[in-house]
Amino acid sequence: MICVSWYAAAGYCNWLSRKENLPECYEPNAEGKYADGMKIRADALQQTGYRLPTEAEWEYACRAGAMTSRYYGLSEKLLGQYAWYLYNTDGDRARPCGTKLPNDLGLFDMLGNMFEWCNGRYEDYSPDKGGNVDDNIKIHEYVKDTHHRPLRGGTFFYIPAYMRSAIRRPVTPSYRDIFIGFRPSRTSLKTRD
Repeated sequence: MICVSWYAAAGYCNWLSRKENLPECYEPNAEGKYADGMKIRADALQQTGYRLPTEAEWEYACRAGAMTSRYYGLSEKLLGQYAWYLYNTDGDRARPCGTKLPNDLGLFDMLGNMFEWCNGRYEDYSPDKGGNVDDNIKIHEYVKDTHHRPLRGGTFFYIPAYMRSAIRRPVTPSYRDIFIGFRPSRTSLKTRD
């Protein structure tokens, strides 16, 4: 799905959850809409319903264990085999998902083609004294249009330098455009003996 706002993506995730009798991860605003003033449930990351991935989850899924800037390595020469970007789309439109090679987790289009919404607020990364970054998400907050949400993955009109696993962009949750989509995710809760 393309040309979708963060709010619409959250509403769709709830719709999928209801369809499969799973708990919902988002609460509509006081008017019952997925719009300014809605809320991400405090326990959203513990629920098994559909939701948008956190930035850490998205980047983990994109990198697929790779330590390089792209999940297949560093070379721009191989980029066209894995991603739709400016030089192989003429920057005119998105392409059907799954027409390029997947990463090592079997996920298609993690780089290029469409930017993908992530769940939390867009914030600058603050490394600790050891240089580690904490994925400290303010998950149970009200979502406001003044609180930017992260887009990840790049898009079909980006140059190769911006086709990297770490690329991110802040956008208001009501914004929608032809280069924005989303990838629903779920938390897997394993039972313990």
